[in-house]
Formats: sequence, structure tokens, C-alpha cells
Amino acid sequence: MITMHDIILIESHLRQLGLQAGMNLLVHSSLRRVGPVEGGADAIIDCLLCILGPEGTLMMSTVSGNVNRDQPVFHVQETPSTVGTLGNIFRRRPGAIRSLHPVHSIVAMGPKAEFFTSGHLEARTPWSPDSPYGKLMRNRGHILFLGTNFTCNTCIHALEIEARVPGLHTEETTTLHVCDAQGQWHAIEHHWHAPKKDYYVDMEHLVAQAGGLQFGLVGNGISRLCNAEILRQTVLPILQKTPECVIRRLSSSNYIWE
Repeated sequence: MITMHDIILIESHLRQLGLQAGMNLLVHSSLRRVGPVEGGADAIIDCLLCILGPEGTLMMSTVSGNVNRDQPVFHVQETPSTVGTLGNIFRRRPGAIRSLHPVHSIVAMGPKAEFFTSGHLEARTPWSPDSPYGKLMRNRGHILFLGTNFTCNTCIHALEIEARVPGLHTEETTTLHVCDAQGQWHAIEHHWHAPKKDYYVDMEHLVAQAGGLQFGLVGNGISRLCNAEILRQTVLPILQKTPECVIRRLSSSNYIWE
């Protein structure tokens, strides 16, 4: 068990990794790899908010794998995330704002929370330039992989869209139904991921070489802090010229979702 005394050490580790006041920070997390913490997920969230300060904006992935072809309904306040405990605890905090995309939402708190979460339902794709992920890479954003790595790097989906990589999504769609915080209902057409194998982790050393990725021990596991702008500058040209270095299609589809 990591005690409250150790939380101070975790805060020190995060600062050494590069977290600073005022950052726009998206977090992907695996608390299991960080280790059990006295105070649980709330202690980690408090630690992150303390480091970012009042001028920073904290964001977390709240992807909903439980919204699918057979269960096409998303309620922004009630539908849980399926990508970890931290985001589910964070989305319930007073003042937290969750974006409205039914499958690939984020939750945010801070002065730019409205900016990053707004328009997600209306974006052409969940990862378009006007999505939270697209905005992050164009607005001095950073990504913290807390106890995890590039296997969950959702921003690379945004780069695949920008690079117009074919065959990564189904041409057919499902109508998904979204209930917002005011109880209003919306409907969108959603294309699903087509079968594929990714090599996102292989991009880590390239982003690190470009000065965009730092590694460090946080708790019991290795974490990573990524400069989202350098991620885009490094990986986008590879996806445009040699996408097979990043991803391998496992279907015959050539559909481009844009």
C-alpha cells in the first residue's frame, strides 16, 4: 500500500517527469501498475490538480466500450467509462465536464475544460481536428501515460484520420443515441474500428528522440509524459508516407472516414 506519505513522493515523481503548473494535460492510466494508494483514485486526482494549479486543465479518457451496436445509448452523466477507475472517479467530481461523444468521450476540469470538450458530438469523427484529441495536439497539450504506454494513445487515432489512412473503420454505421446533461437527446452515425494490428508502442522511441517523450518511475511503475504537438509532428509524416510502420489492416476495406 502506498501511504499518504508516499503520495508526496508520487507528486515529486510527477514533477520530475515534467508535469508543471498551467499544463493542458490528458491522462491515460493504469492504477494497478502505479500500485495501491491510500486514499485511492481521489488521492491521485488531487495530486494532479495540485501540480497543474488553477491555470491548468486536467483531462482524462472516458471511452465507453459498453456503447456498441447492441447497446447504442449513451448518457453523459450515467454511462461509465470502460478504460479504468481514475476517469470514472474524476467524471463525478463537481465542476468536471464530459464531452458528448458516445464512444470516445473525455472528461475535463479547469479553465479550458469547456474549450476541449465542446463540439465533440458535432465533430466529423471522434478524433477530427475539432475533437478534444485534435485540439490537444494544436494547443500546447501534453499526455500523461500514468503506469501505461502508447498502447492506449488515443491521439494516434486522430493522426490516422488526419493522414487519411484507409481501411481502419467500417463503411457501415450504427445510429447512436446521446443524452446530454440537460436531458436532451441527440443522434449520430458512428463508424466502428475495423480489424487491425497497431504498432503504437514502436513510435515511442521516435517521439523520445524528437524530444517529445519523457520516462520516469511513478509509484511502482514506469510512466511517460508526451508533448502532444511533438507527437503530431513526428508520427503524422510516418502515417502519411508509410502507415504500415504504425498500423496493419486486417480487412480488405479501403474506406476512409474523414
